[in-house]
Amino acid sequence: MQHYERALELTHAMLEAAQNSDWNRLVGLEKERATLVHRLRELDVDPARDIRARERKRHLIQNIMQCDAQIEILTQDWMRELREVLGSISAEQKLSRTYGS
Repeated sequence: MQHYERALELTHAMLEAAQNSDWNRLVGLEKERATLVHRLRELDVDPARDIRARERKRHLIQNIMQCDAQIEILTQDWMRELREVLGSISAEQKLSRTYGS
């Protein structure tokens, strides 16, 4: 259960980073959480028999998903800006190749 709790802690930190537009921190936290989730998939192959443990796990996962939804909303503007920057760089490179430096 502690791995799920840690995943939720990381997700809350990710949400805070997104709220503060701290994209580098967000990416780093996401990588850390992805590693933890991968480990969770390997370790948590047997569902909990205890009803309270299952409910706790369900609650943690729901909270993670709710935070993820908020993070996605917050990152949409950043992703749009990033696409625009990458698009302008690509356009500049095409112009440079076409017309020379």
